[in-house]
Amino acid sequence: MSDATHVTPYHMIHPGPLADQRVAWAASPLIEATGRVDGNGRSLLDIIASFAAEHDVSCGTGRVSDCTLSTTRFTTGGPARDGKAANYTYIRDLGAGHLPWGTFSFGRTPGGAPFVHCHAAIETANQDAPVGGHLFPADCMTKGDMIIELCGLPGIDLVQMPDAETLHSVFEIEAGGHDTGASALFVRVRPNEDVTIAVETACRAAGIDHADIAPSLGSLNAPVLTGQSGKNCALSSVGMEVLAFGGAVRGGVAALDVIAVDEAGIPHEGSLARGLAPVCVTAEIALVGR
Repeated sequence: MSDATHVTPYHMIHPGPLADQRVAWAASPLIEATGRVDGNGRSLLDIIASFAAEHDVSCGTGRVSDCTLSTTRFTTGGPARDGKAANYTYIRDLGAGHLPWGTFSFGRTPGGAPFVHCHAAIETANQDAPVGGHLFPADCMTKGDMIIELCGLPGIDLVQMPDAETLHSVFEIEAGGHDTGASALFVRVRPNEDVTIAVETACRAAGIDHADIAPSLGSLNAPVLTGQSGKNCALSSVGMEVLAFGGAVRGGVAALDVIAVDEAGIPHEGSLARGLAPVCVTAEIALVGR
């Protein structure tokens, strides 16, 4: 970290044309469910999709915890290549592992198959401390049971689509109402938009003054964090995978916390400084009205 006395937000130039809508949102009813699920050797993607189907939802966000894996596959944000401004580092295949916790968004592919976007903390026997990153849920095979917490959003349709701006595939809100009376909100934030301000923009448009951040994830470029001492510190890493956003909106003003990992997978935690947490590729924020 470095001192953030005179920091300006780092805005990444992506290869494609800018999308007109920078902050998209859709309102939805809320279905909350928590259960201990037996993985029984299935992929993490299959377990999350099956648990969601049991509760009659196909889109939303959630958390997984205390999950043992026989196959652990993940990566982190890294240097540009293949024409992209942000990309992944090498894929890490670590064999047996354990997820103390992780955050996910779930929806579908254009063909209708379930899709899960998951970032998680990861423990393996070869590491001295937990790391974290972007998980490949279809390739992560489970062993034993785990806890799944679901924030189901039956009023929206999330589809993993190619994004012309970043050349990555991301969840887009393909259908969803703007009912201001709904109990939950899903917000999709595009590159270089400040997450805190984007959440406030969406809440204002939806007529929400008070909300809590539900399971949410994304990526940021060189965010500035406020630590327990109250001092702002700038992270130098770009393409940081956010394992979890937290916080709340009160009186229309958002205060967000974050746990994000750098290229090495090392976690950094703190509160986001307003105007100094630009999105790298995407942020997927779920809010529950209070």
